[in-house]
Amino acid sequence: MKKRTTLLQRTLIAGHLCACLAVADAARAADTNARDFYSAPAGTQLGVLYLPTVWANEFDSNAGTFKDAELDVNAIAYRHVWFSDICGTLCTPQFIVPASRVEATLPGAGSSISSTGIGDPQVGGTLFLINNPEQREYSGLLTLLTVPVGSYDGDKADVSAGANRWGATFLLNYTRGVSANWTLEGSLEAQFYGDNDDYYGMTLSQDPLYRLQAFASYDFTPSTYGALRLYHAVGGELELDGQKIANTRQQYTDLGFELGHWLDQQNQLMFTYAKNVETENGFDVSQAMLRFVHVY
Repeated sequence: MKKRTTLLQRTLIAGHLCACLAVADAARAADTNARDFYSAPAGTQLGVLYLPTVWANEFDSNAGTFKDAELDVNAIAYRHVWFSDICGTLCTPQFIVPASRVEATLPGAGSSISSTGIGDPQVGGTLFLINNPEQREYSGLLTLLTVPVGSYDGDKADVSAGANRWGATFLLNYTRGVSANWTLEGSLEAQFYGDNDDYYGMTLSQDPLYRLQAFASYDFTPSTYGALRLYHAVGGELELDGQKIANTRQQYTDLGFELGHWLDQQNQLMFTYAKNVETENGFDVSQAMLRFVHVY
């Protein structure tokens, strides 16, 4: 049954969905890291383990700041990447399987809710358009399809690990070494979403979300690098049962750093920390992540 929605209720709905998106974002493979588009010879495989955590103590919206809102996400994701020439040029077929536990106190809610489960897997890969390792110059189109088979409860849609909707992500990257030690990267990303037909008995729709991702990284030694990162996102306005929900168009800017170290020729450990410095209609999140890469 359709209901009239007050400004506060619409703001609460926005908070609900942002909790869901924070779960997905915590392990989303399209959240790239510095040097992700460096190539490797065909036949190389990567096993990648992500351990992200995301937290927030307030929710910022056009209707005001909700300091009673909290978000705590702990996730794990495994990604497997194959470097191959089956596409006629270098490409990287891959899959990602996430799992998460999320606890959230949504805007205006008084108590927290939580859920644990397997998230929606993603399949896809990168098609390299430029592959020039000698100049450290690369460009690639990453395409990922999100398959809605993860854990989902329509009565706990806010914190379910799965989103009960298809999704597609397209990310175009350009990477270039600009000196012996510095590398600059920029990516343009678009995320598209199918409908969730069981969002508390309603149909949830979302406009595309567009993001810029940029990195500047520096080699301290042949095995250790550091990087500064910038994300900027805009879009993602919501509809419930075909009605636009005010104050749900997201916009945020996130700044952070990374530190990566090759333990040996086959194993790398990376740490990253980032924080939203500007948020509109979303949780004011901070995040930290450990990533382990094994080269086969």
